[in-house]
Amino acid sequence: MGRWAAALVALLILPISAHGQESGRTHTVVDDDTLWDLAQRYFSDPFQWRTIWNANRGVVEDPNWIYPDEVLTIPGAPVDRPAAGQPADMAAQGPISPIEPGGQQPQRQEMVQGVPEDLVPFGLRQARPVADDDRTVFYEREARVQGGVMAAAQREYVPVSADLVYSAPWMVRVGEEPAASGQVTGFARETDKHTTIRSYDRIRIAMDAPARVGAHLQLFRIERTVEGVGRVVVPTGVARVEALGDGEVVATVTKEYDFMEVGNHVRPLPDFTPRAGVYAEEVSGGAEAMIMAFAGDHVLTDIGHVAFLDLGRADGLSIGDEFVLYGRVLTTDKEGTLQVVGLTDTMASARVVGMADNVFRQGSVVRLSKKMR
Repeated sequence: MGRWAAALVALLILPISAHGQESGRTHTVVDDDTLWDLAQRYFSDPFQWRTIWNANRGVVEDPNWIYPDEVLTIPGAPVDRPAAGQPADMAAQGPISPIEPGGQQPQRQEMVQGVPEDLVPFGLRQARPVADDDRTVFYEREARVQGGVMAAAQREYVPVSADLVYSAPWMVRVGEEPAASGQVTGFARETDKHTTIRSYDRIRIAMDAPARVGAHLQLFRIERTVEGVGRVVVPTGVARVEALGDGEVVATVTKEYDFMEVGNHVRPLPDFTPRAGVYAEEVSGGAEAMIMAFAGDHVLTDIGHVAFLDLGRADGLSIGDEFVLYGRVLTTDKEGTLQVVGLTDTMASARVVGMADNVFRQGSVVRLSKKMR
């Protein structure tokens, strides 16, 4: 697989130079360098970290670990012009046009278009449709047995609950806007005078798109911007449409996940059906993904925090898939585990479900270890 990837990169980028290296420049690694940092530095786009890794497979065995004094080829990056008095052979390769931020990159296409099966360990598939019965969406919360307590033996295991999916933050990349179908304009009852929206409040939502009574909508807000990566979007709650008006609907808040207020945007709930009794299964040779950012601006990562990975639905990921961060010495030692709880076409929201220490950082590369079937 390494030889195939190297050959593909050689074909897709500029011609090989007389010295046998890919056209571009080299970078000598120093302390604290990461592939994320180098992609941001040379391409102004950290999502291009695979471009550097694929060009240096013979040097970099694990993309999490690059070491001082290693010399890495940066394919497509401009070669520095020699300063006055420097030997001319330092510029023998000549200046190369840099890859423009947002330009077409072959790596993401490699994963979904006609590549060998050993490179992509899973295929694409359509998301399962949400059941027509609205009750099943929130079944885990609504079910009651014997005076409000459900016996453990009567509960089917759900690897990812509806609430985890509907409350999971997601990220839109630089230059993109989160898709919204409406916006909260105020309270429906004149007696509601409080400034924040709470569970069971009735609210007015301006919507140009058609809606139906009984439909559930997700409320959300844009939280913050991660420089060079994108913007964090935080779900704040769920509301059920009760009545239709002229260009608006009246809805009752059924779930409260975060601070809700007038001005929050709304969209249809993500297409998701809880799969009771279904477990993610072990896979070998799973795809690698990089942690591009975290949902919160916390200093230390903890169980339950959400990280954003640079693979998404278009790369074949499913809700419930698990990624692992392996140890530095033994690649069989699992130092941390992430579970996918949210998806866009190009990114995944993954919840920290296990870790030995504060091991997850921006730029860490994790590998797909378990796949939902």
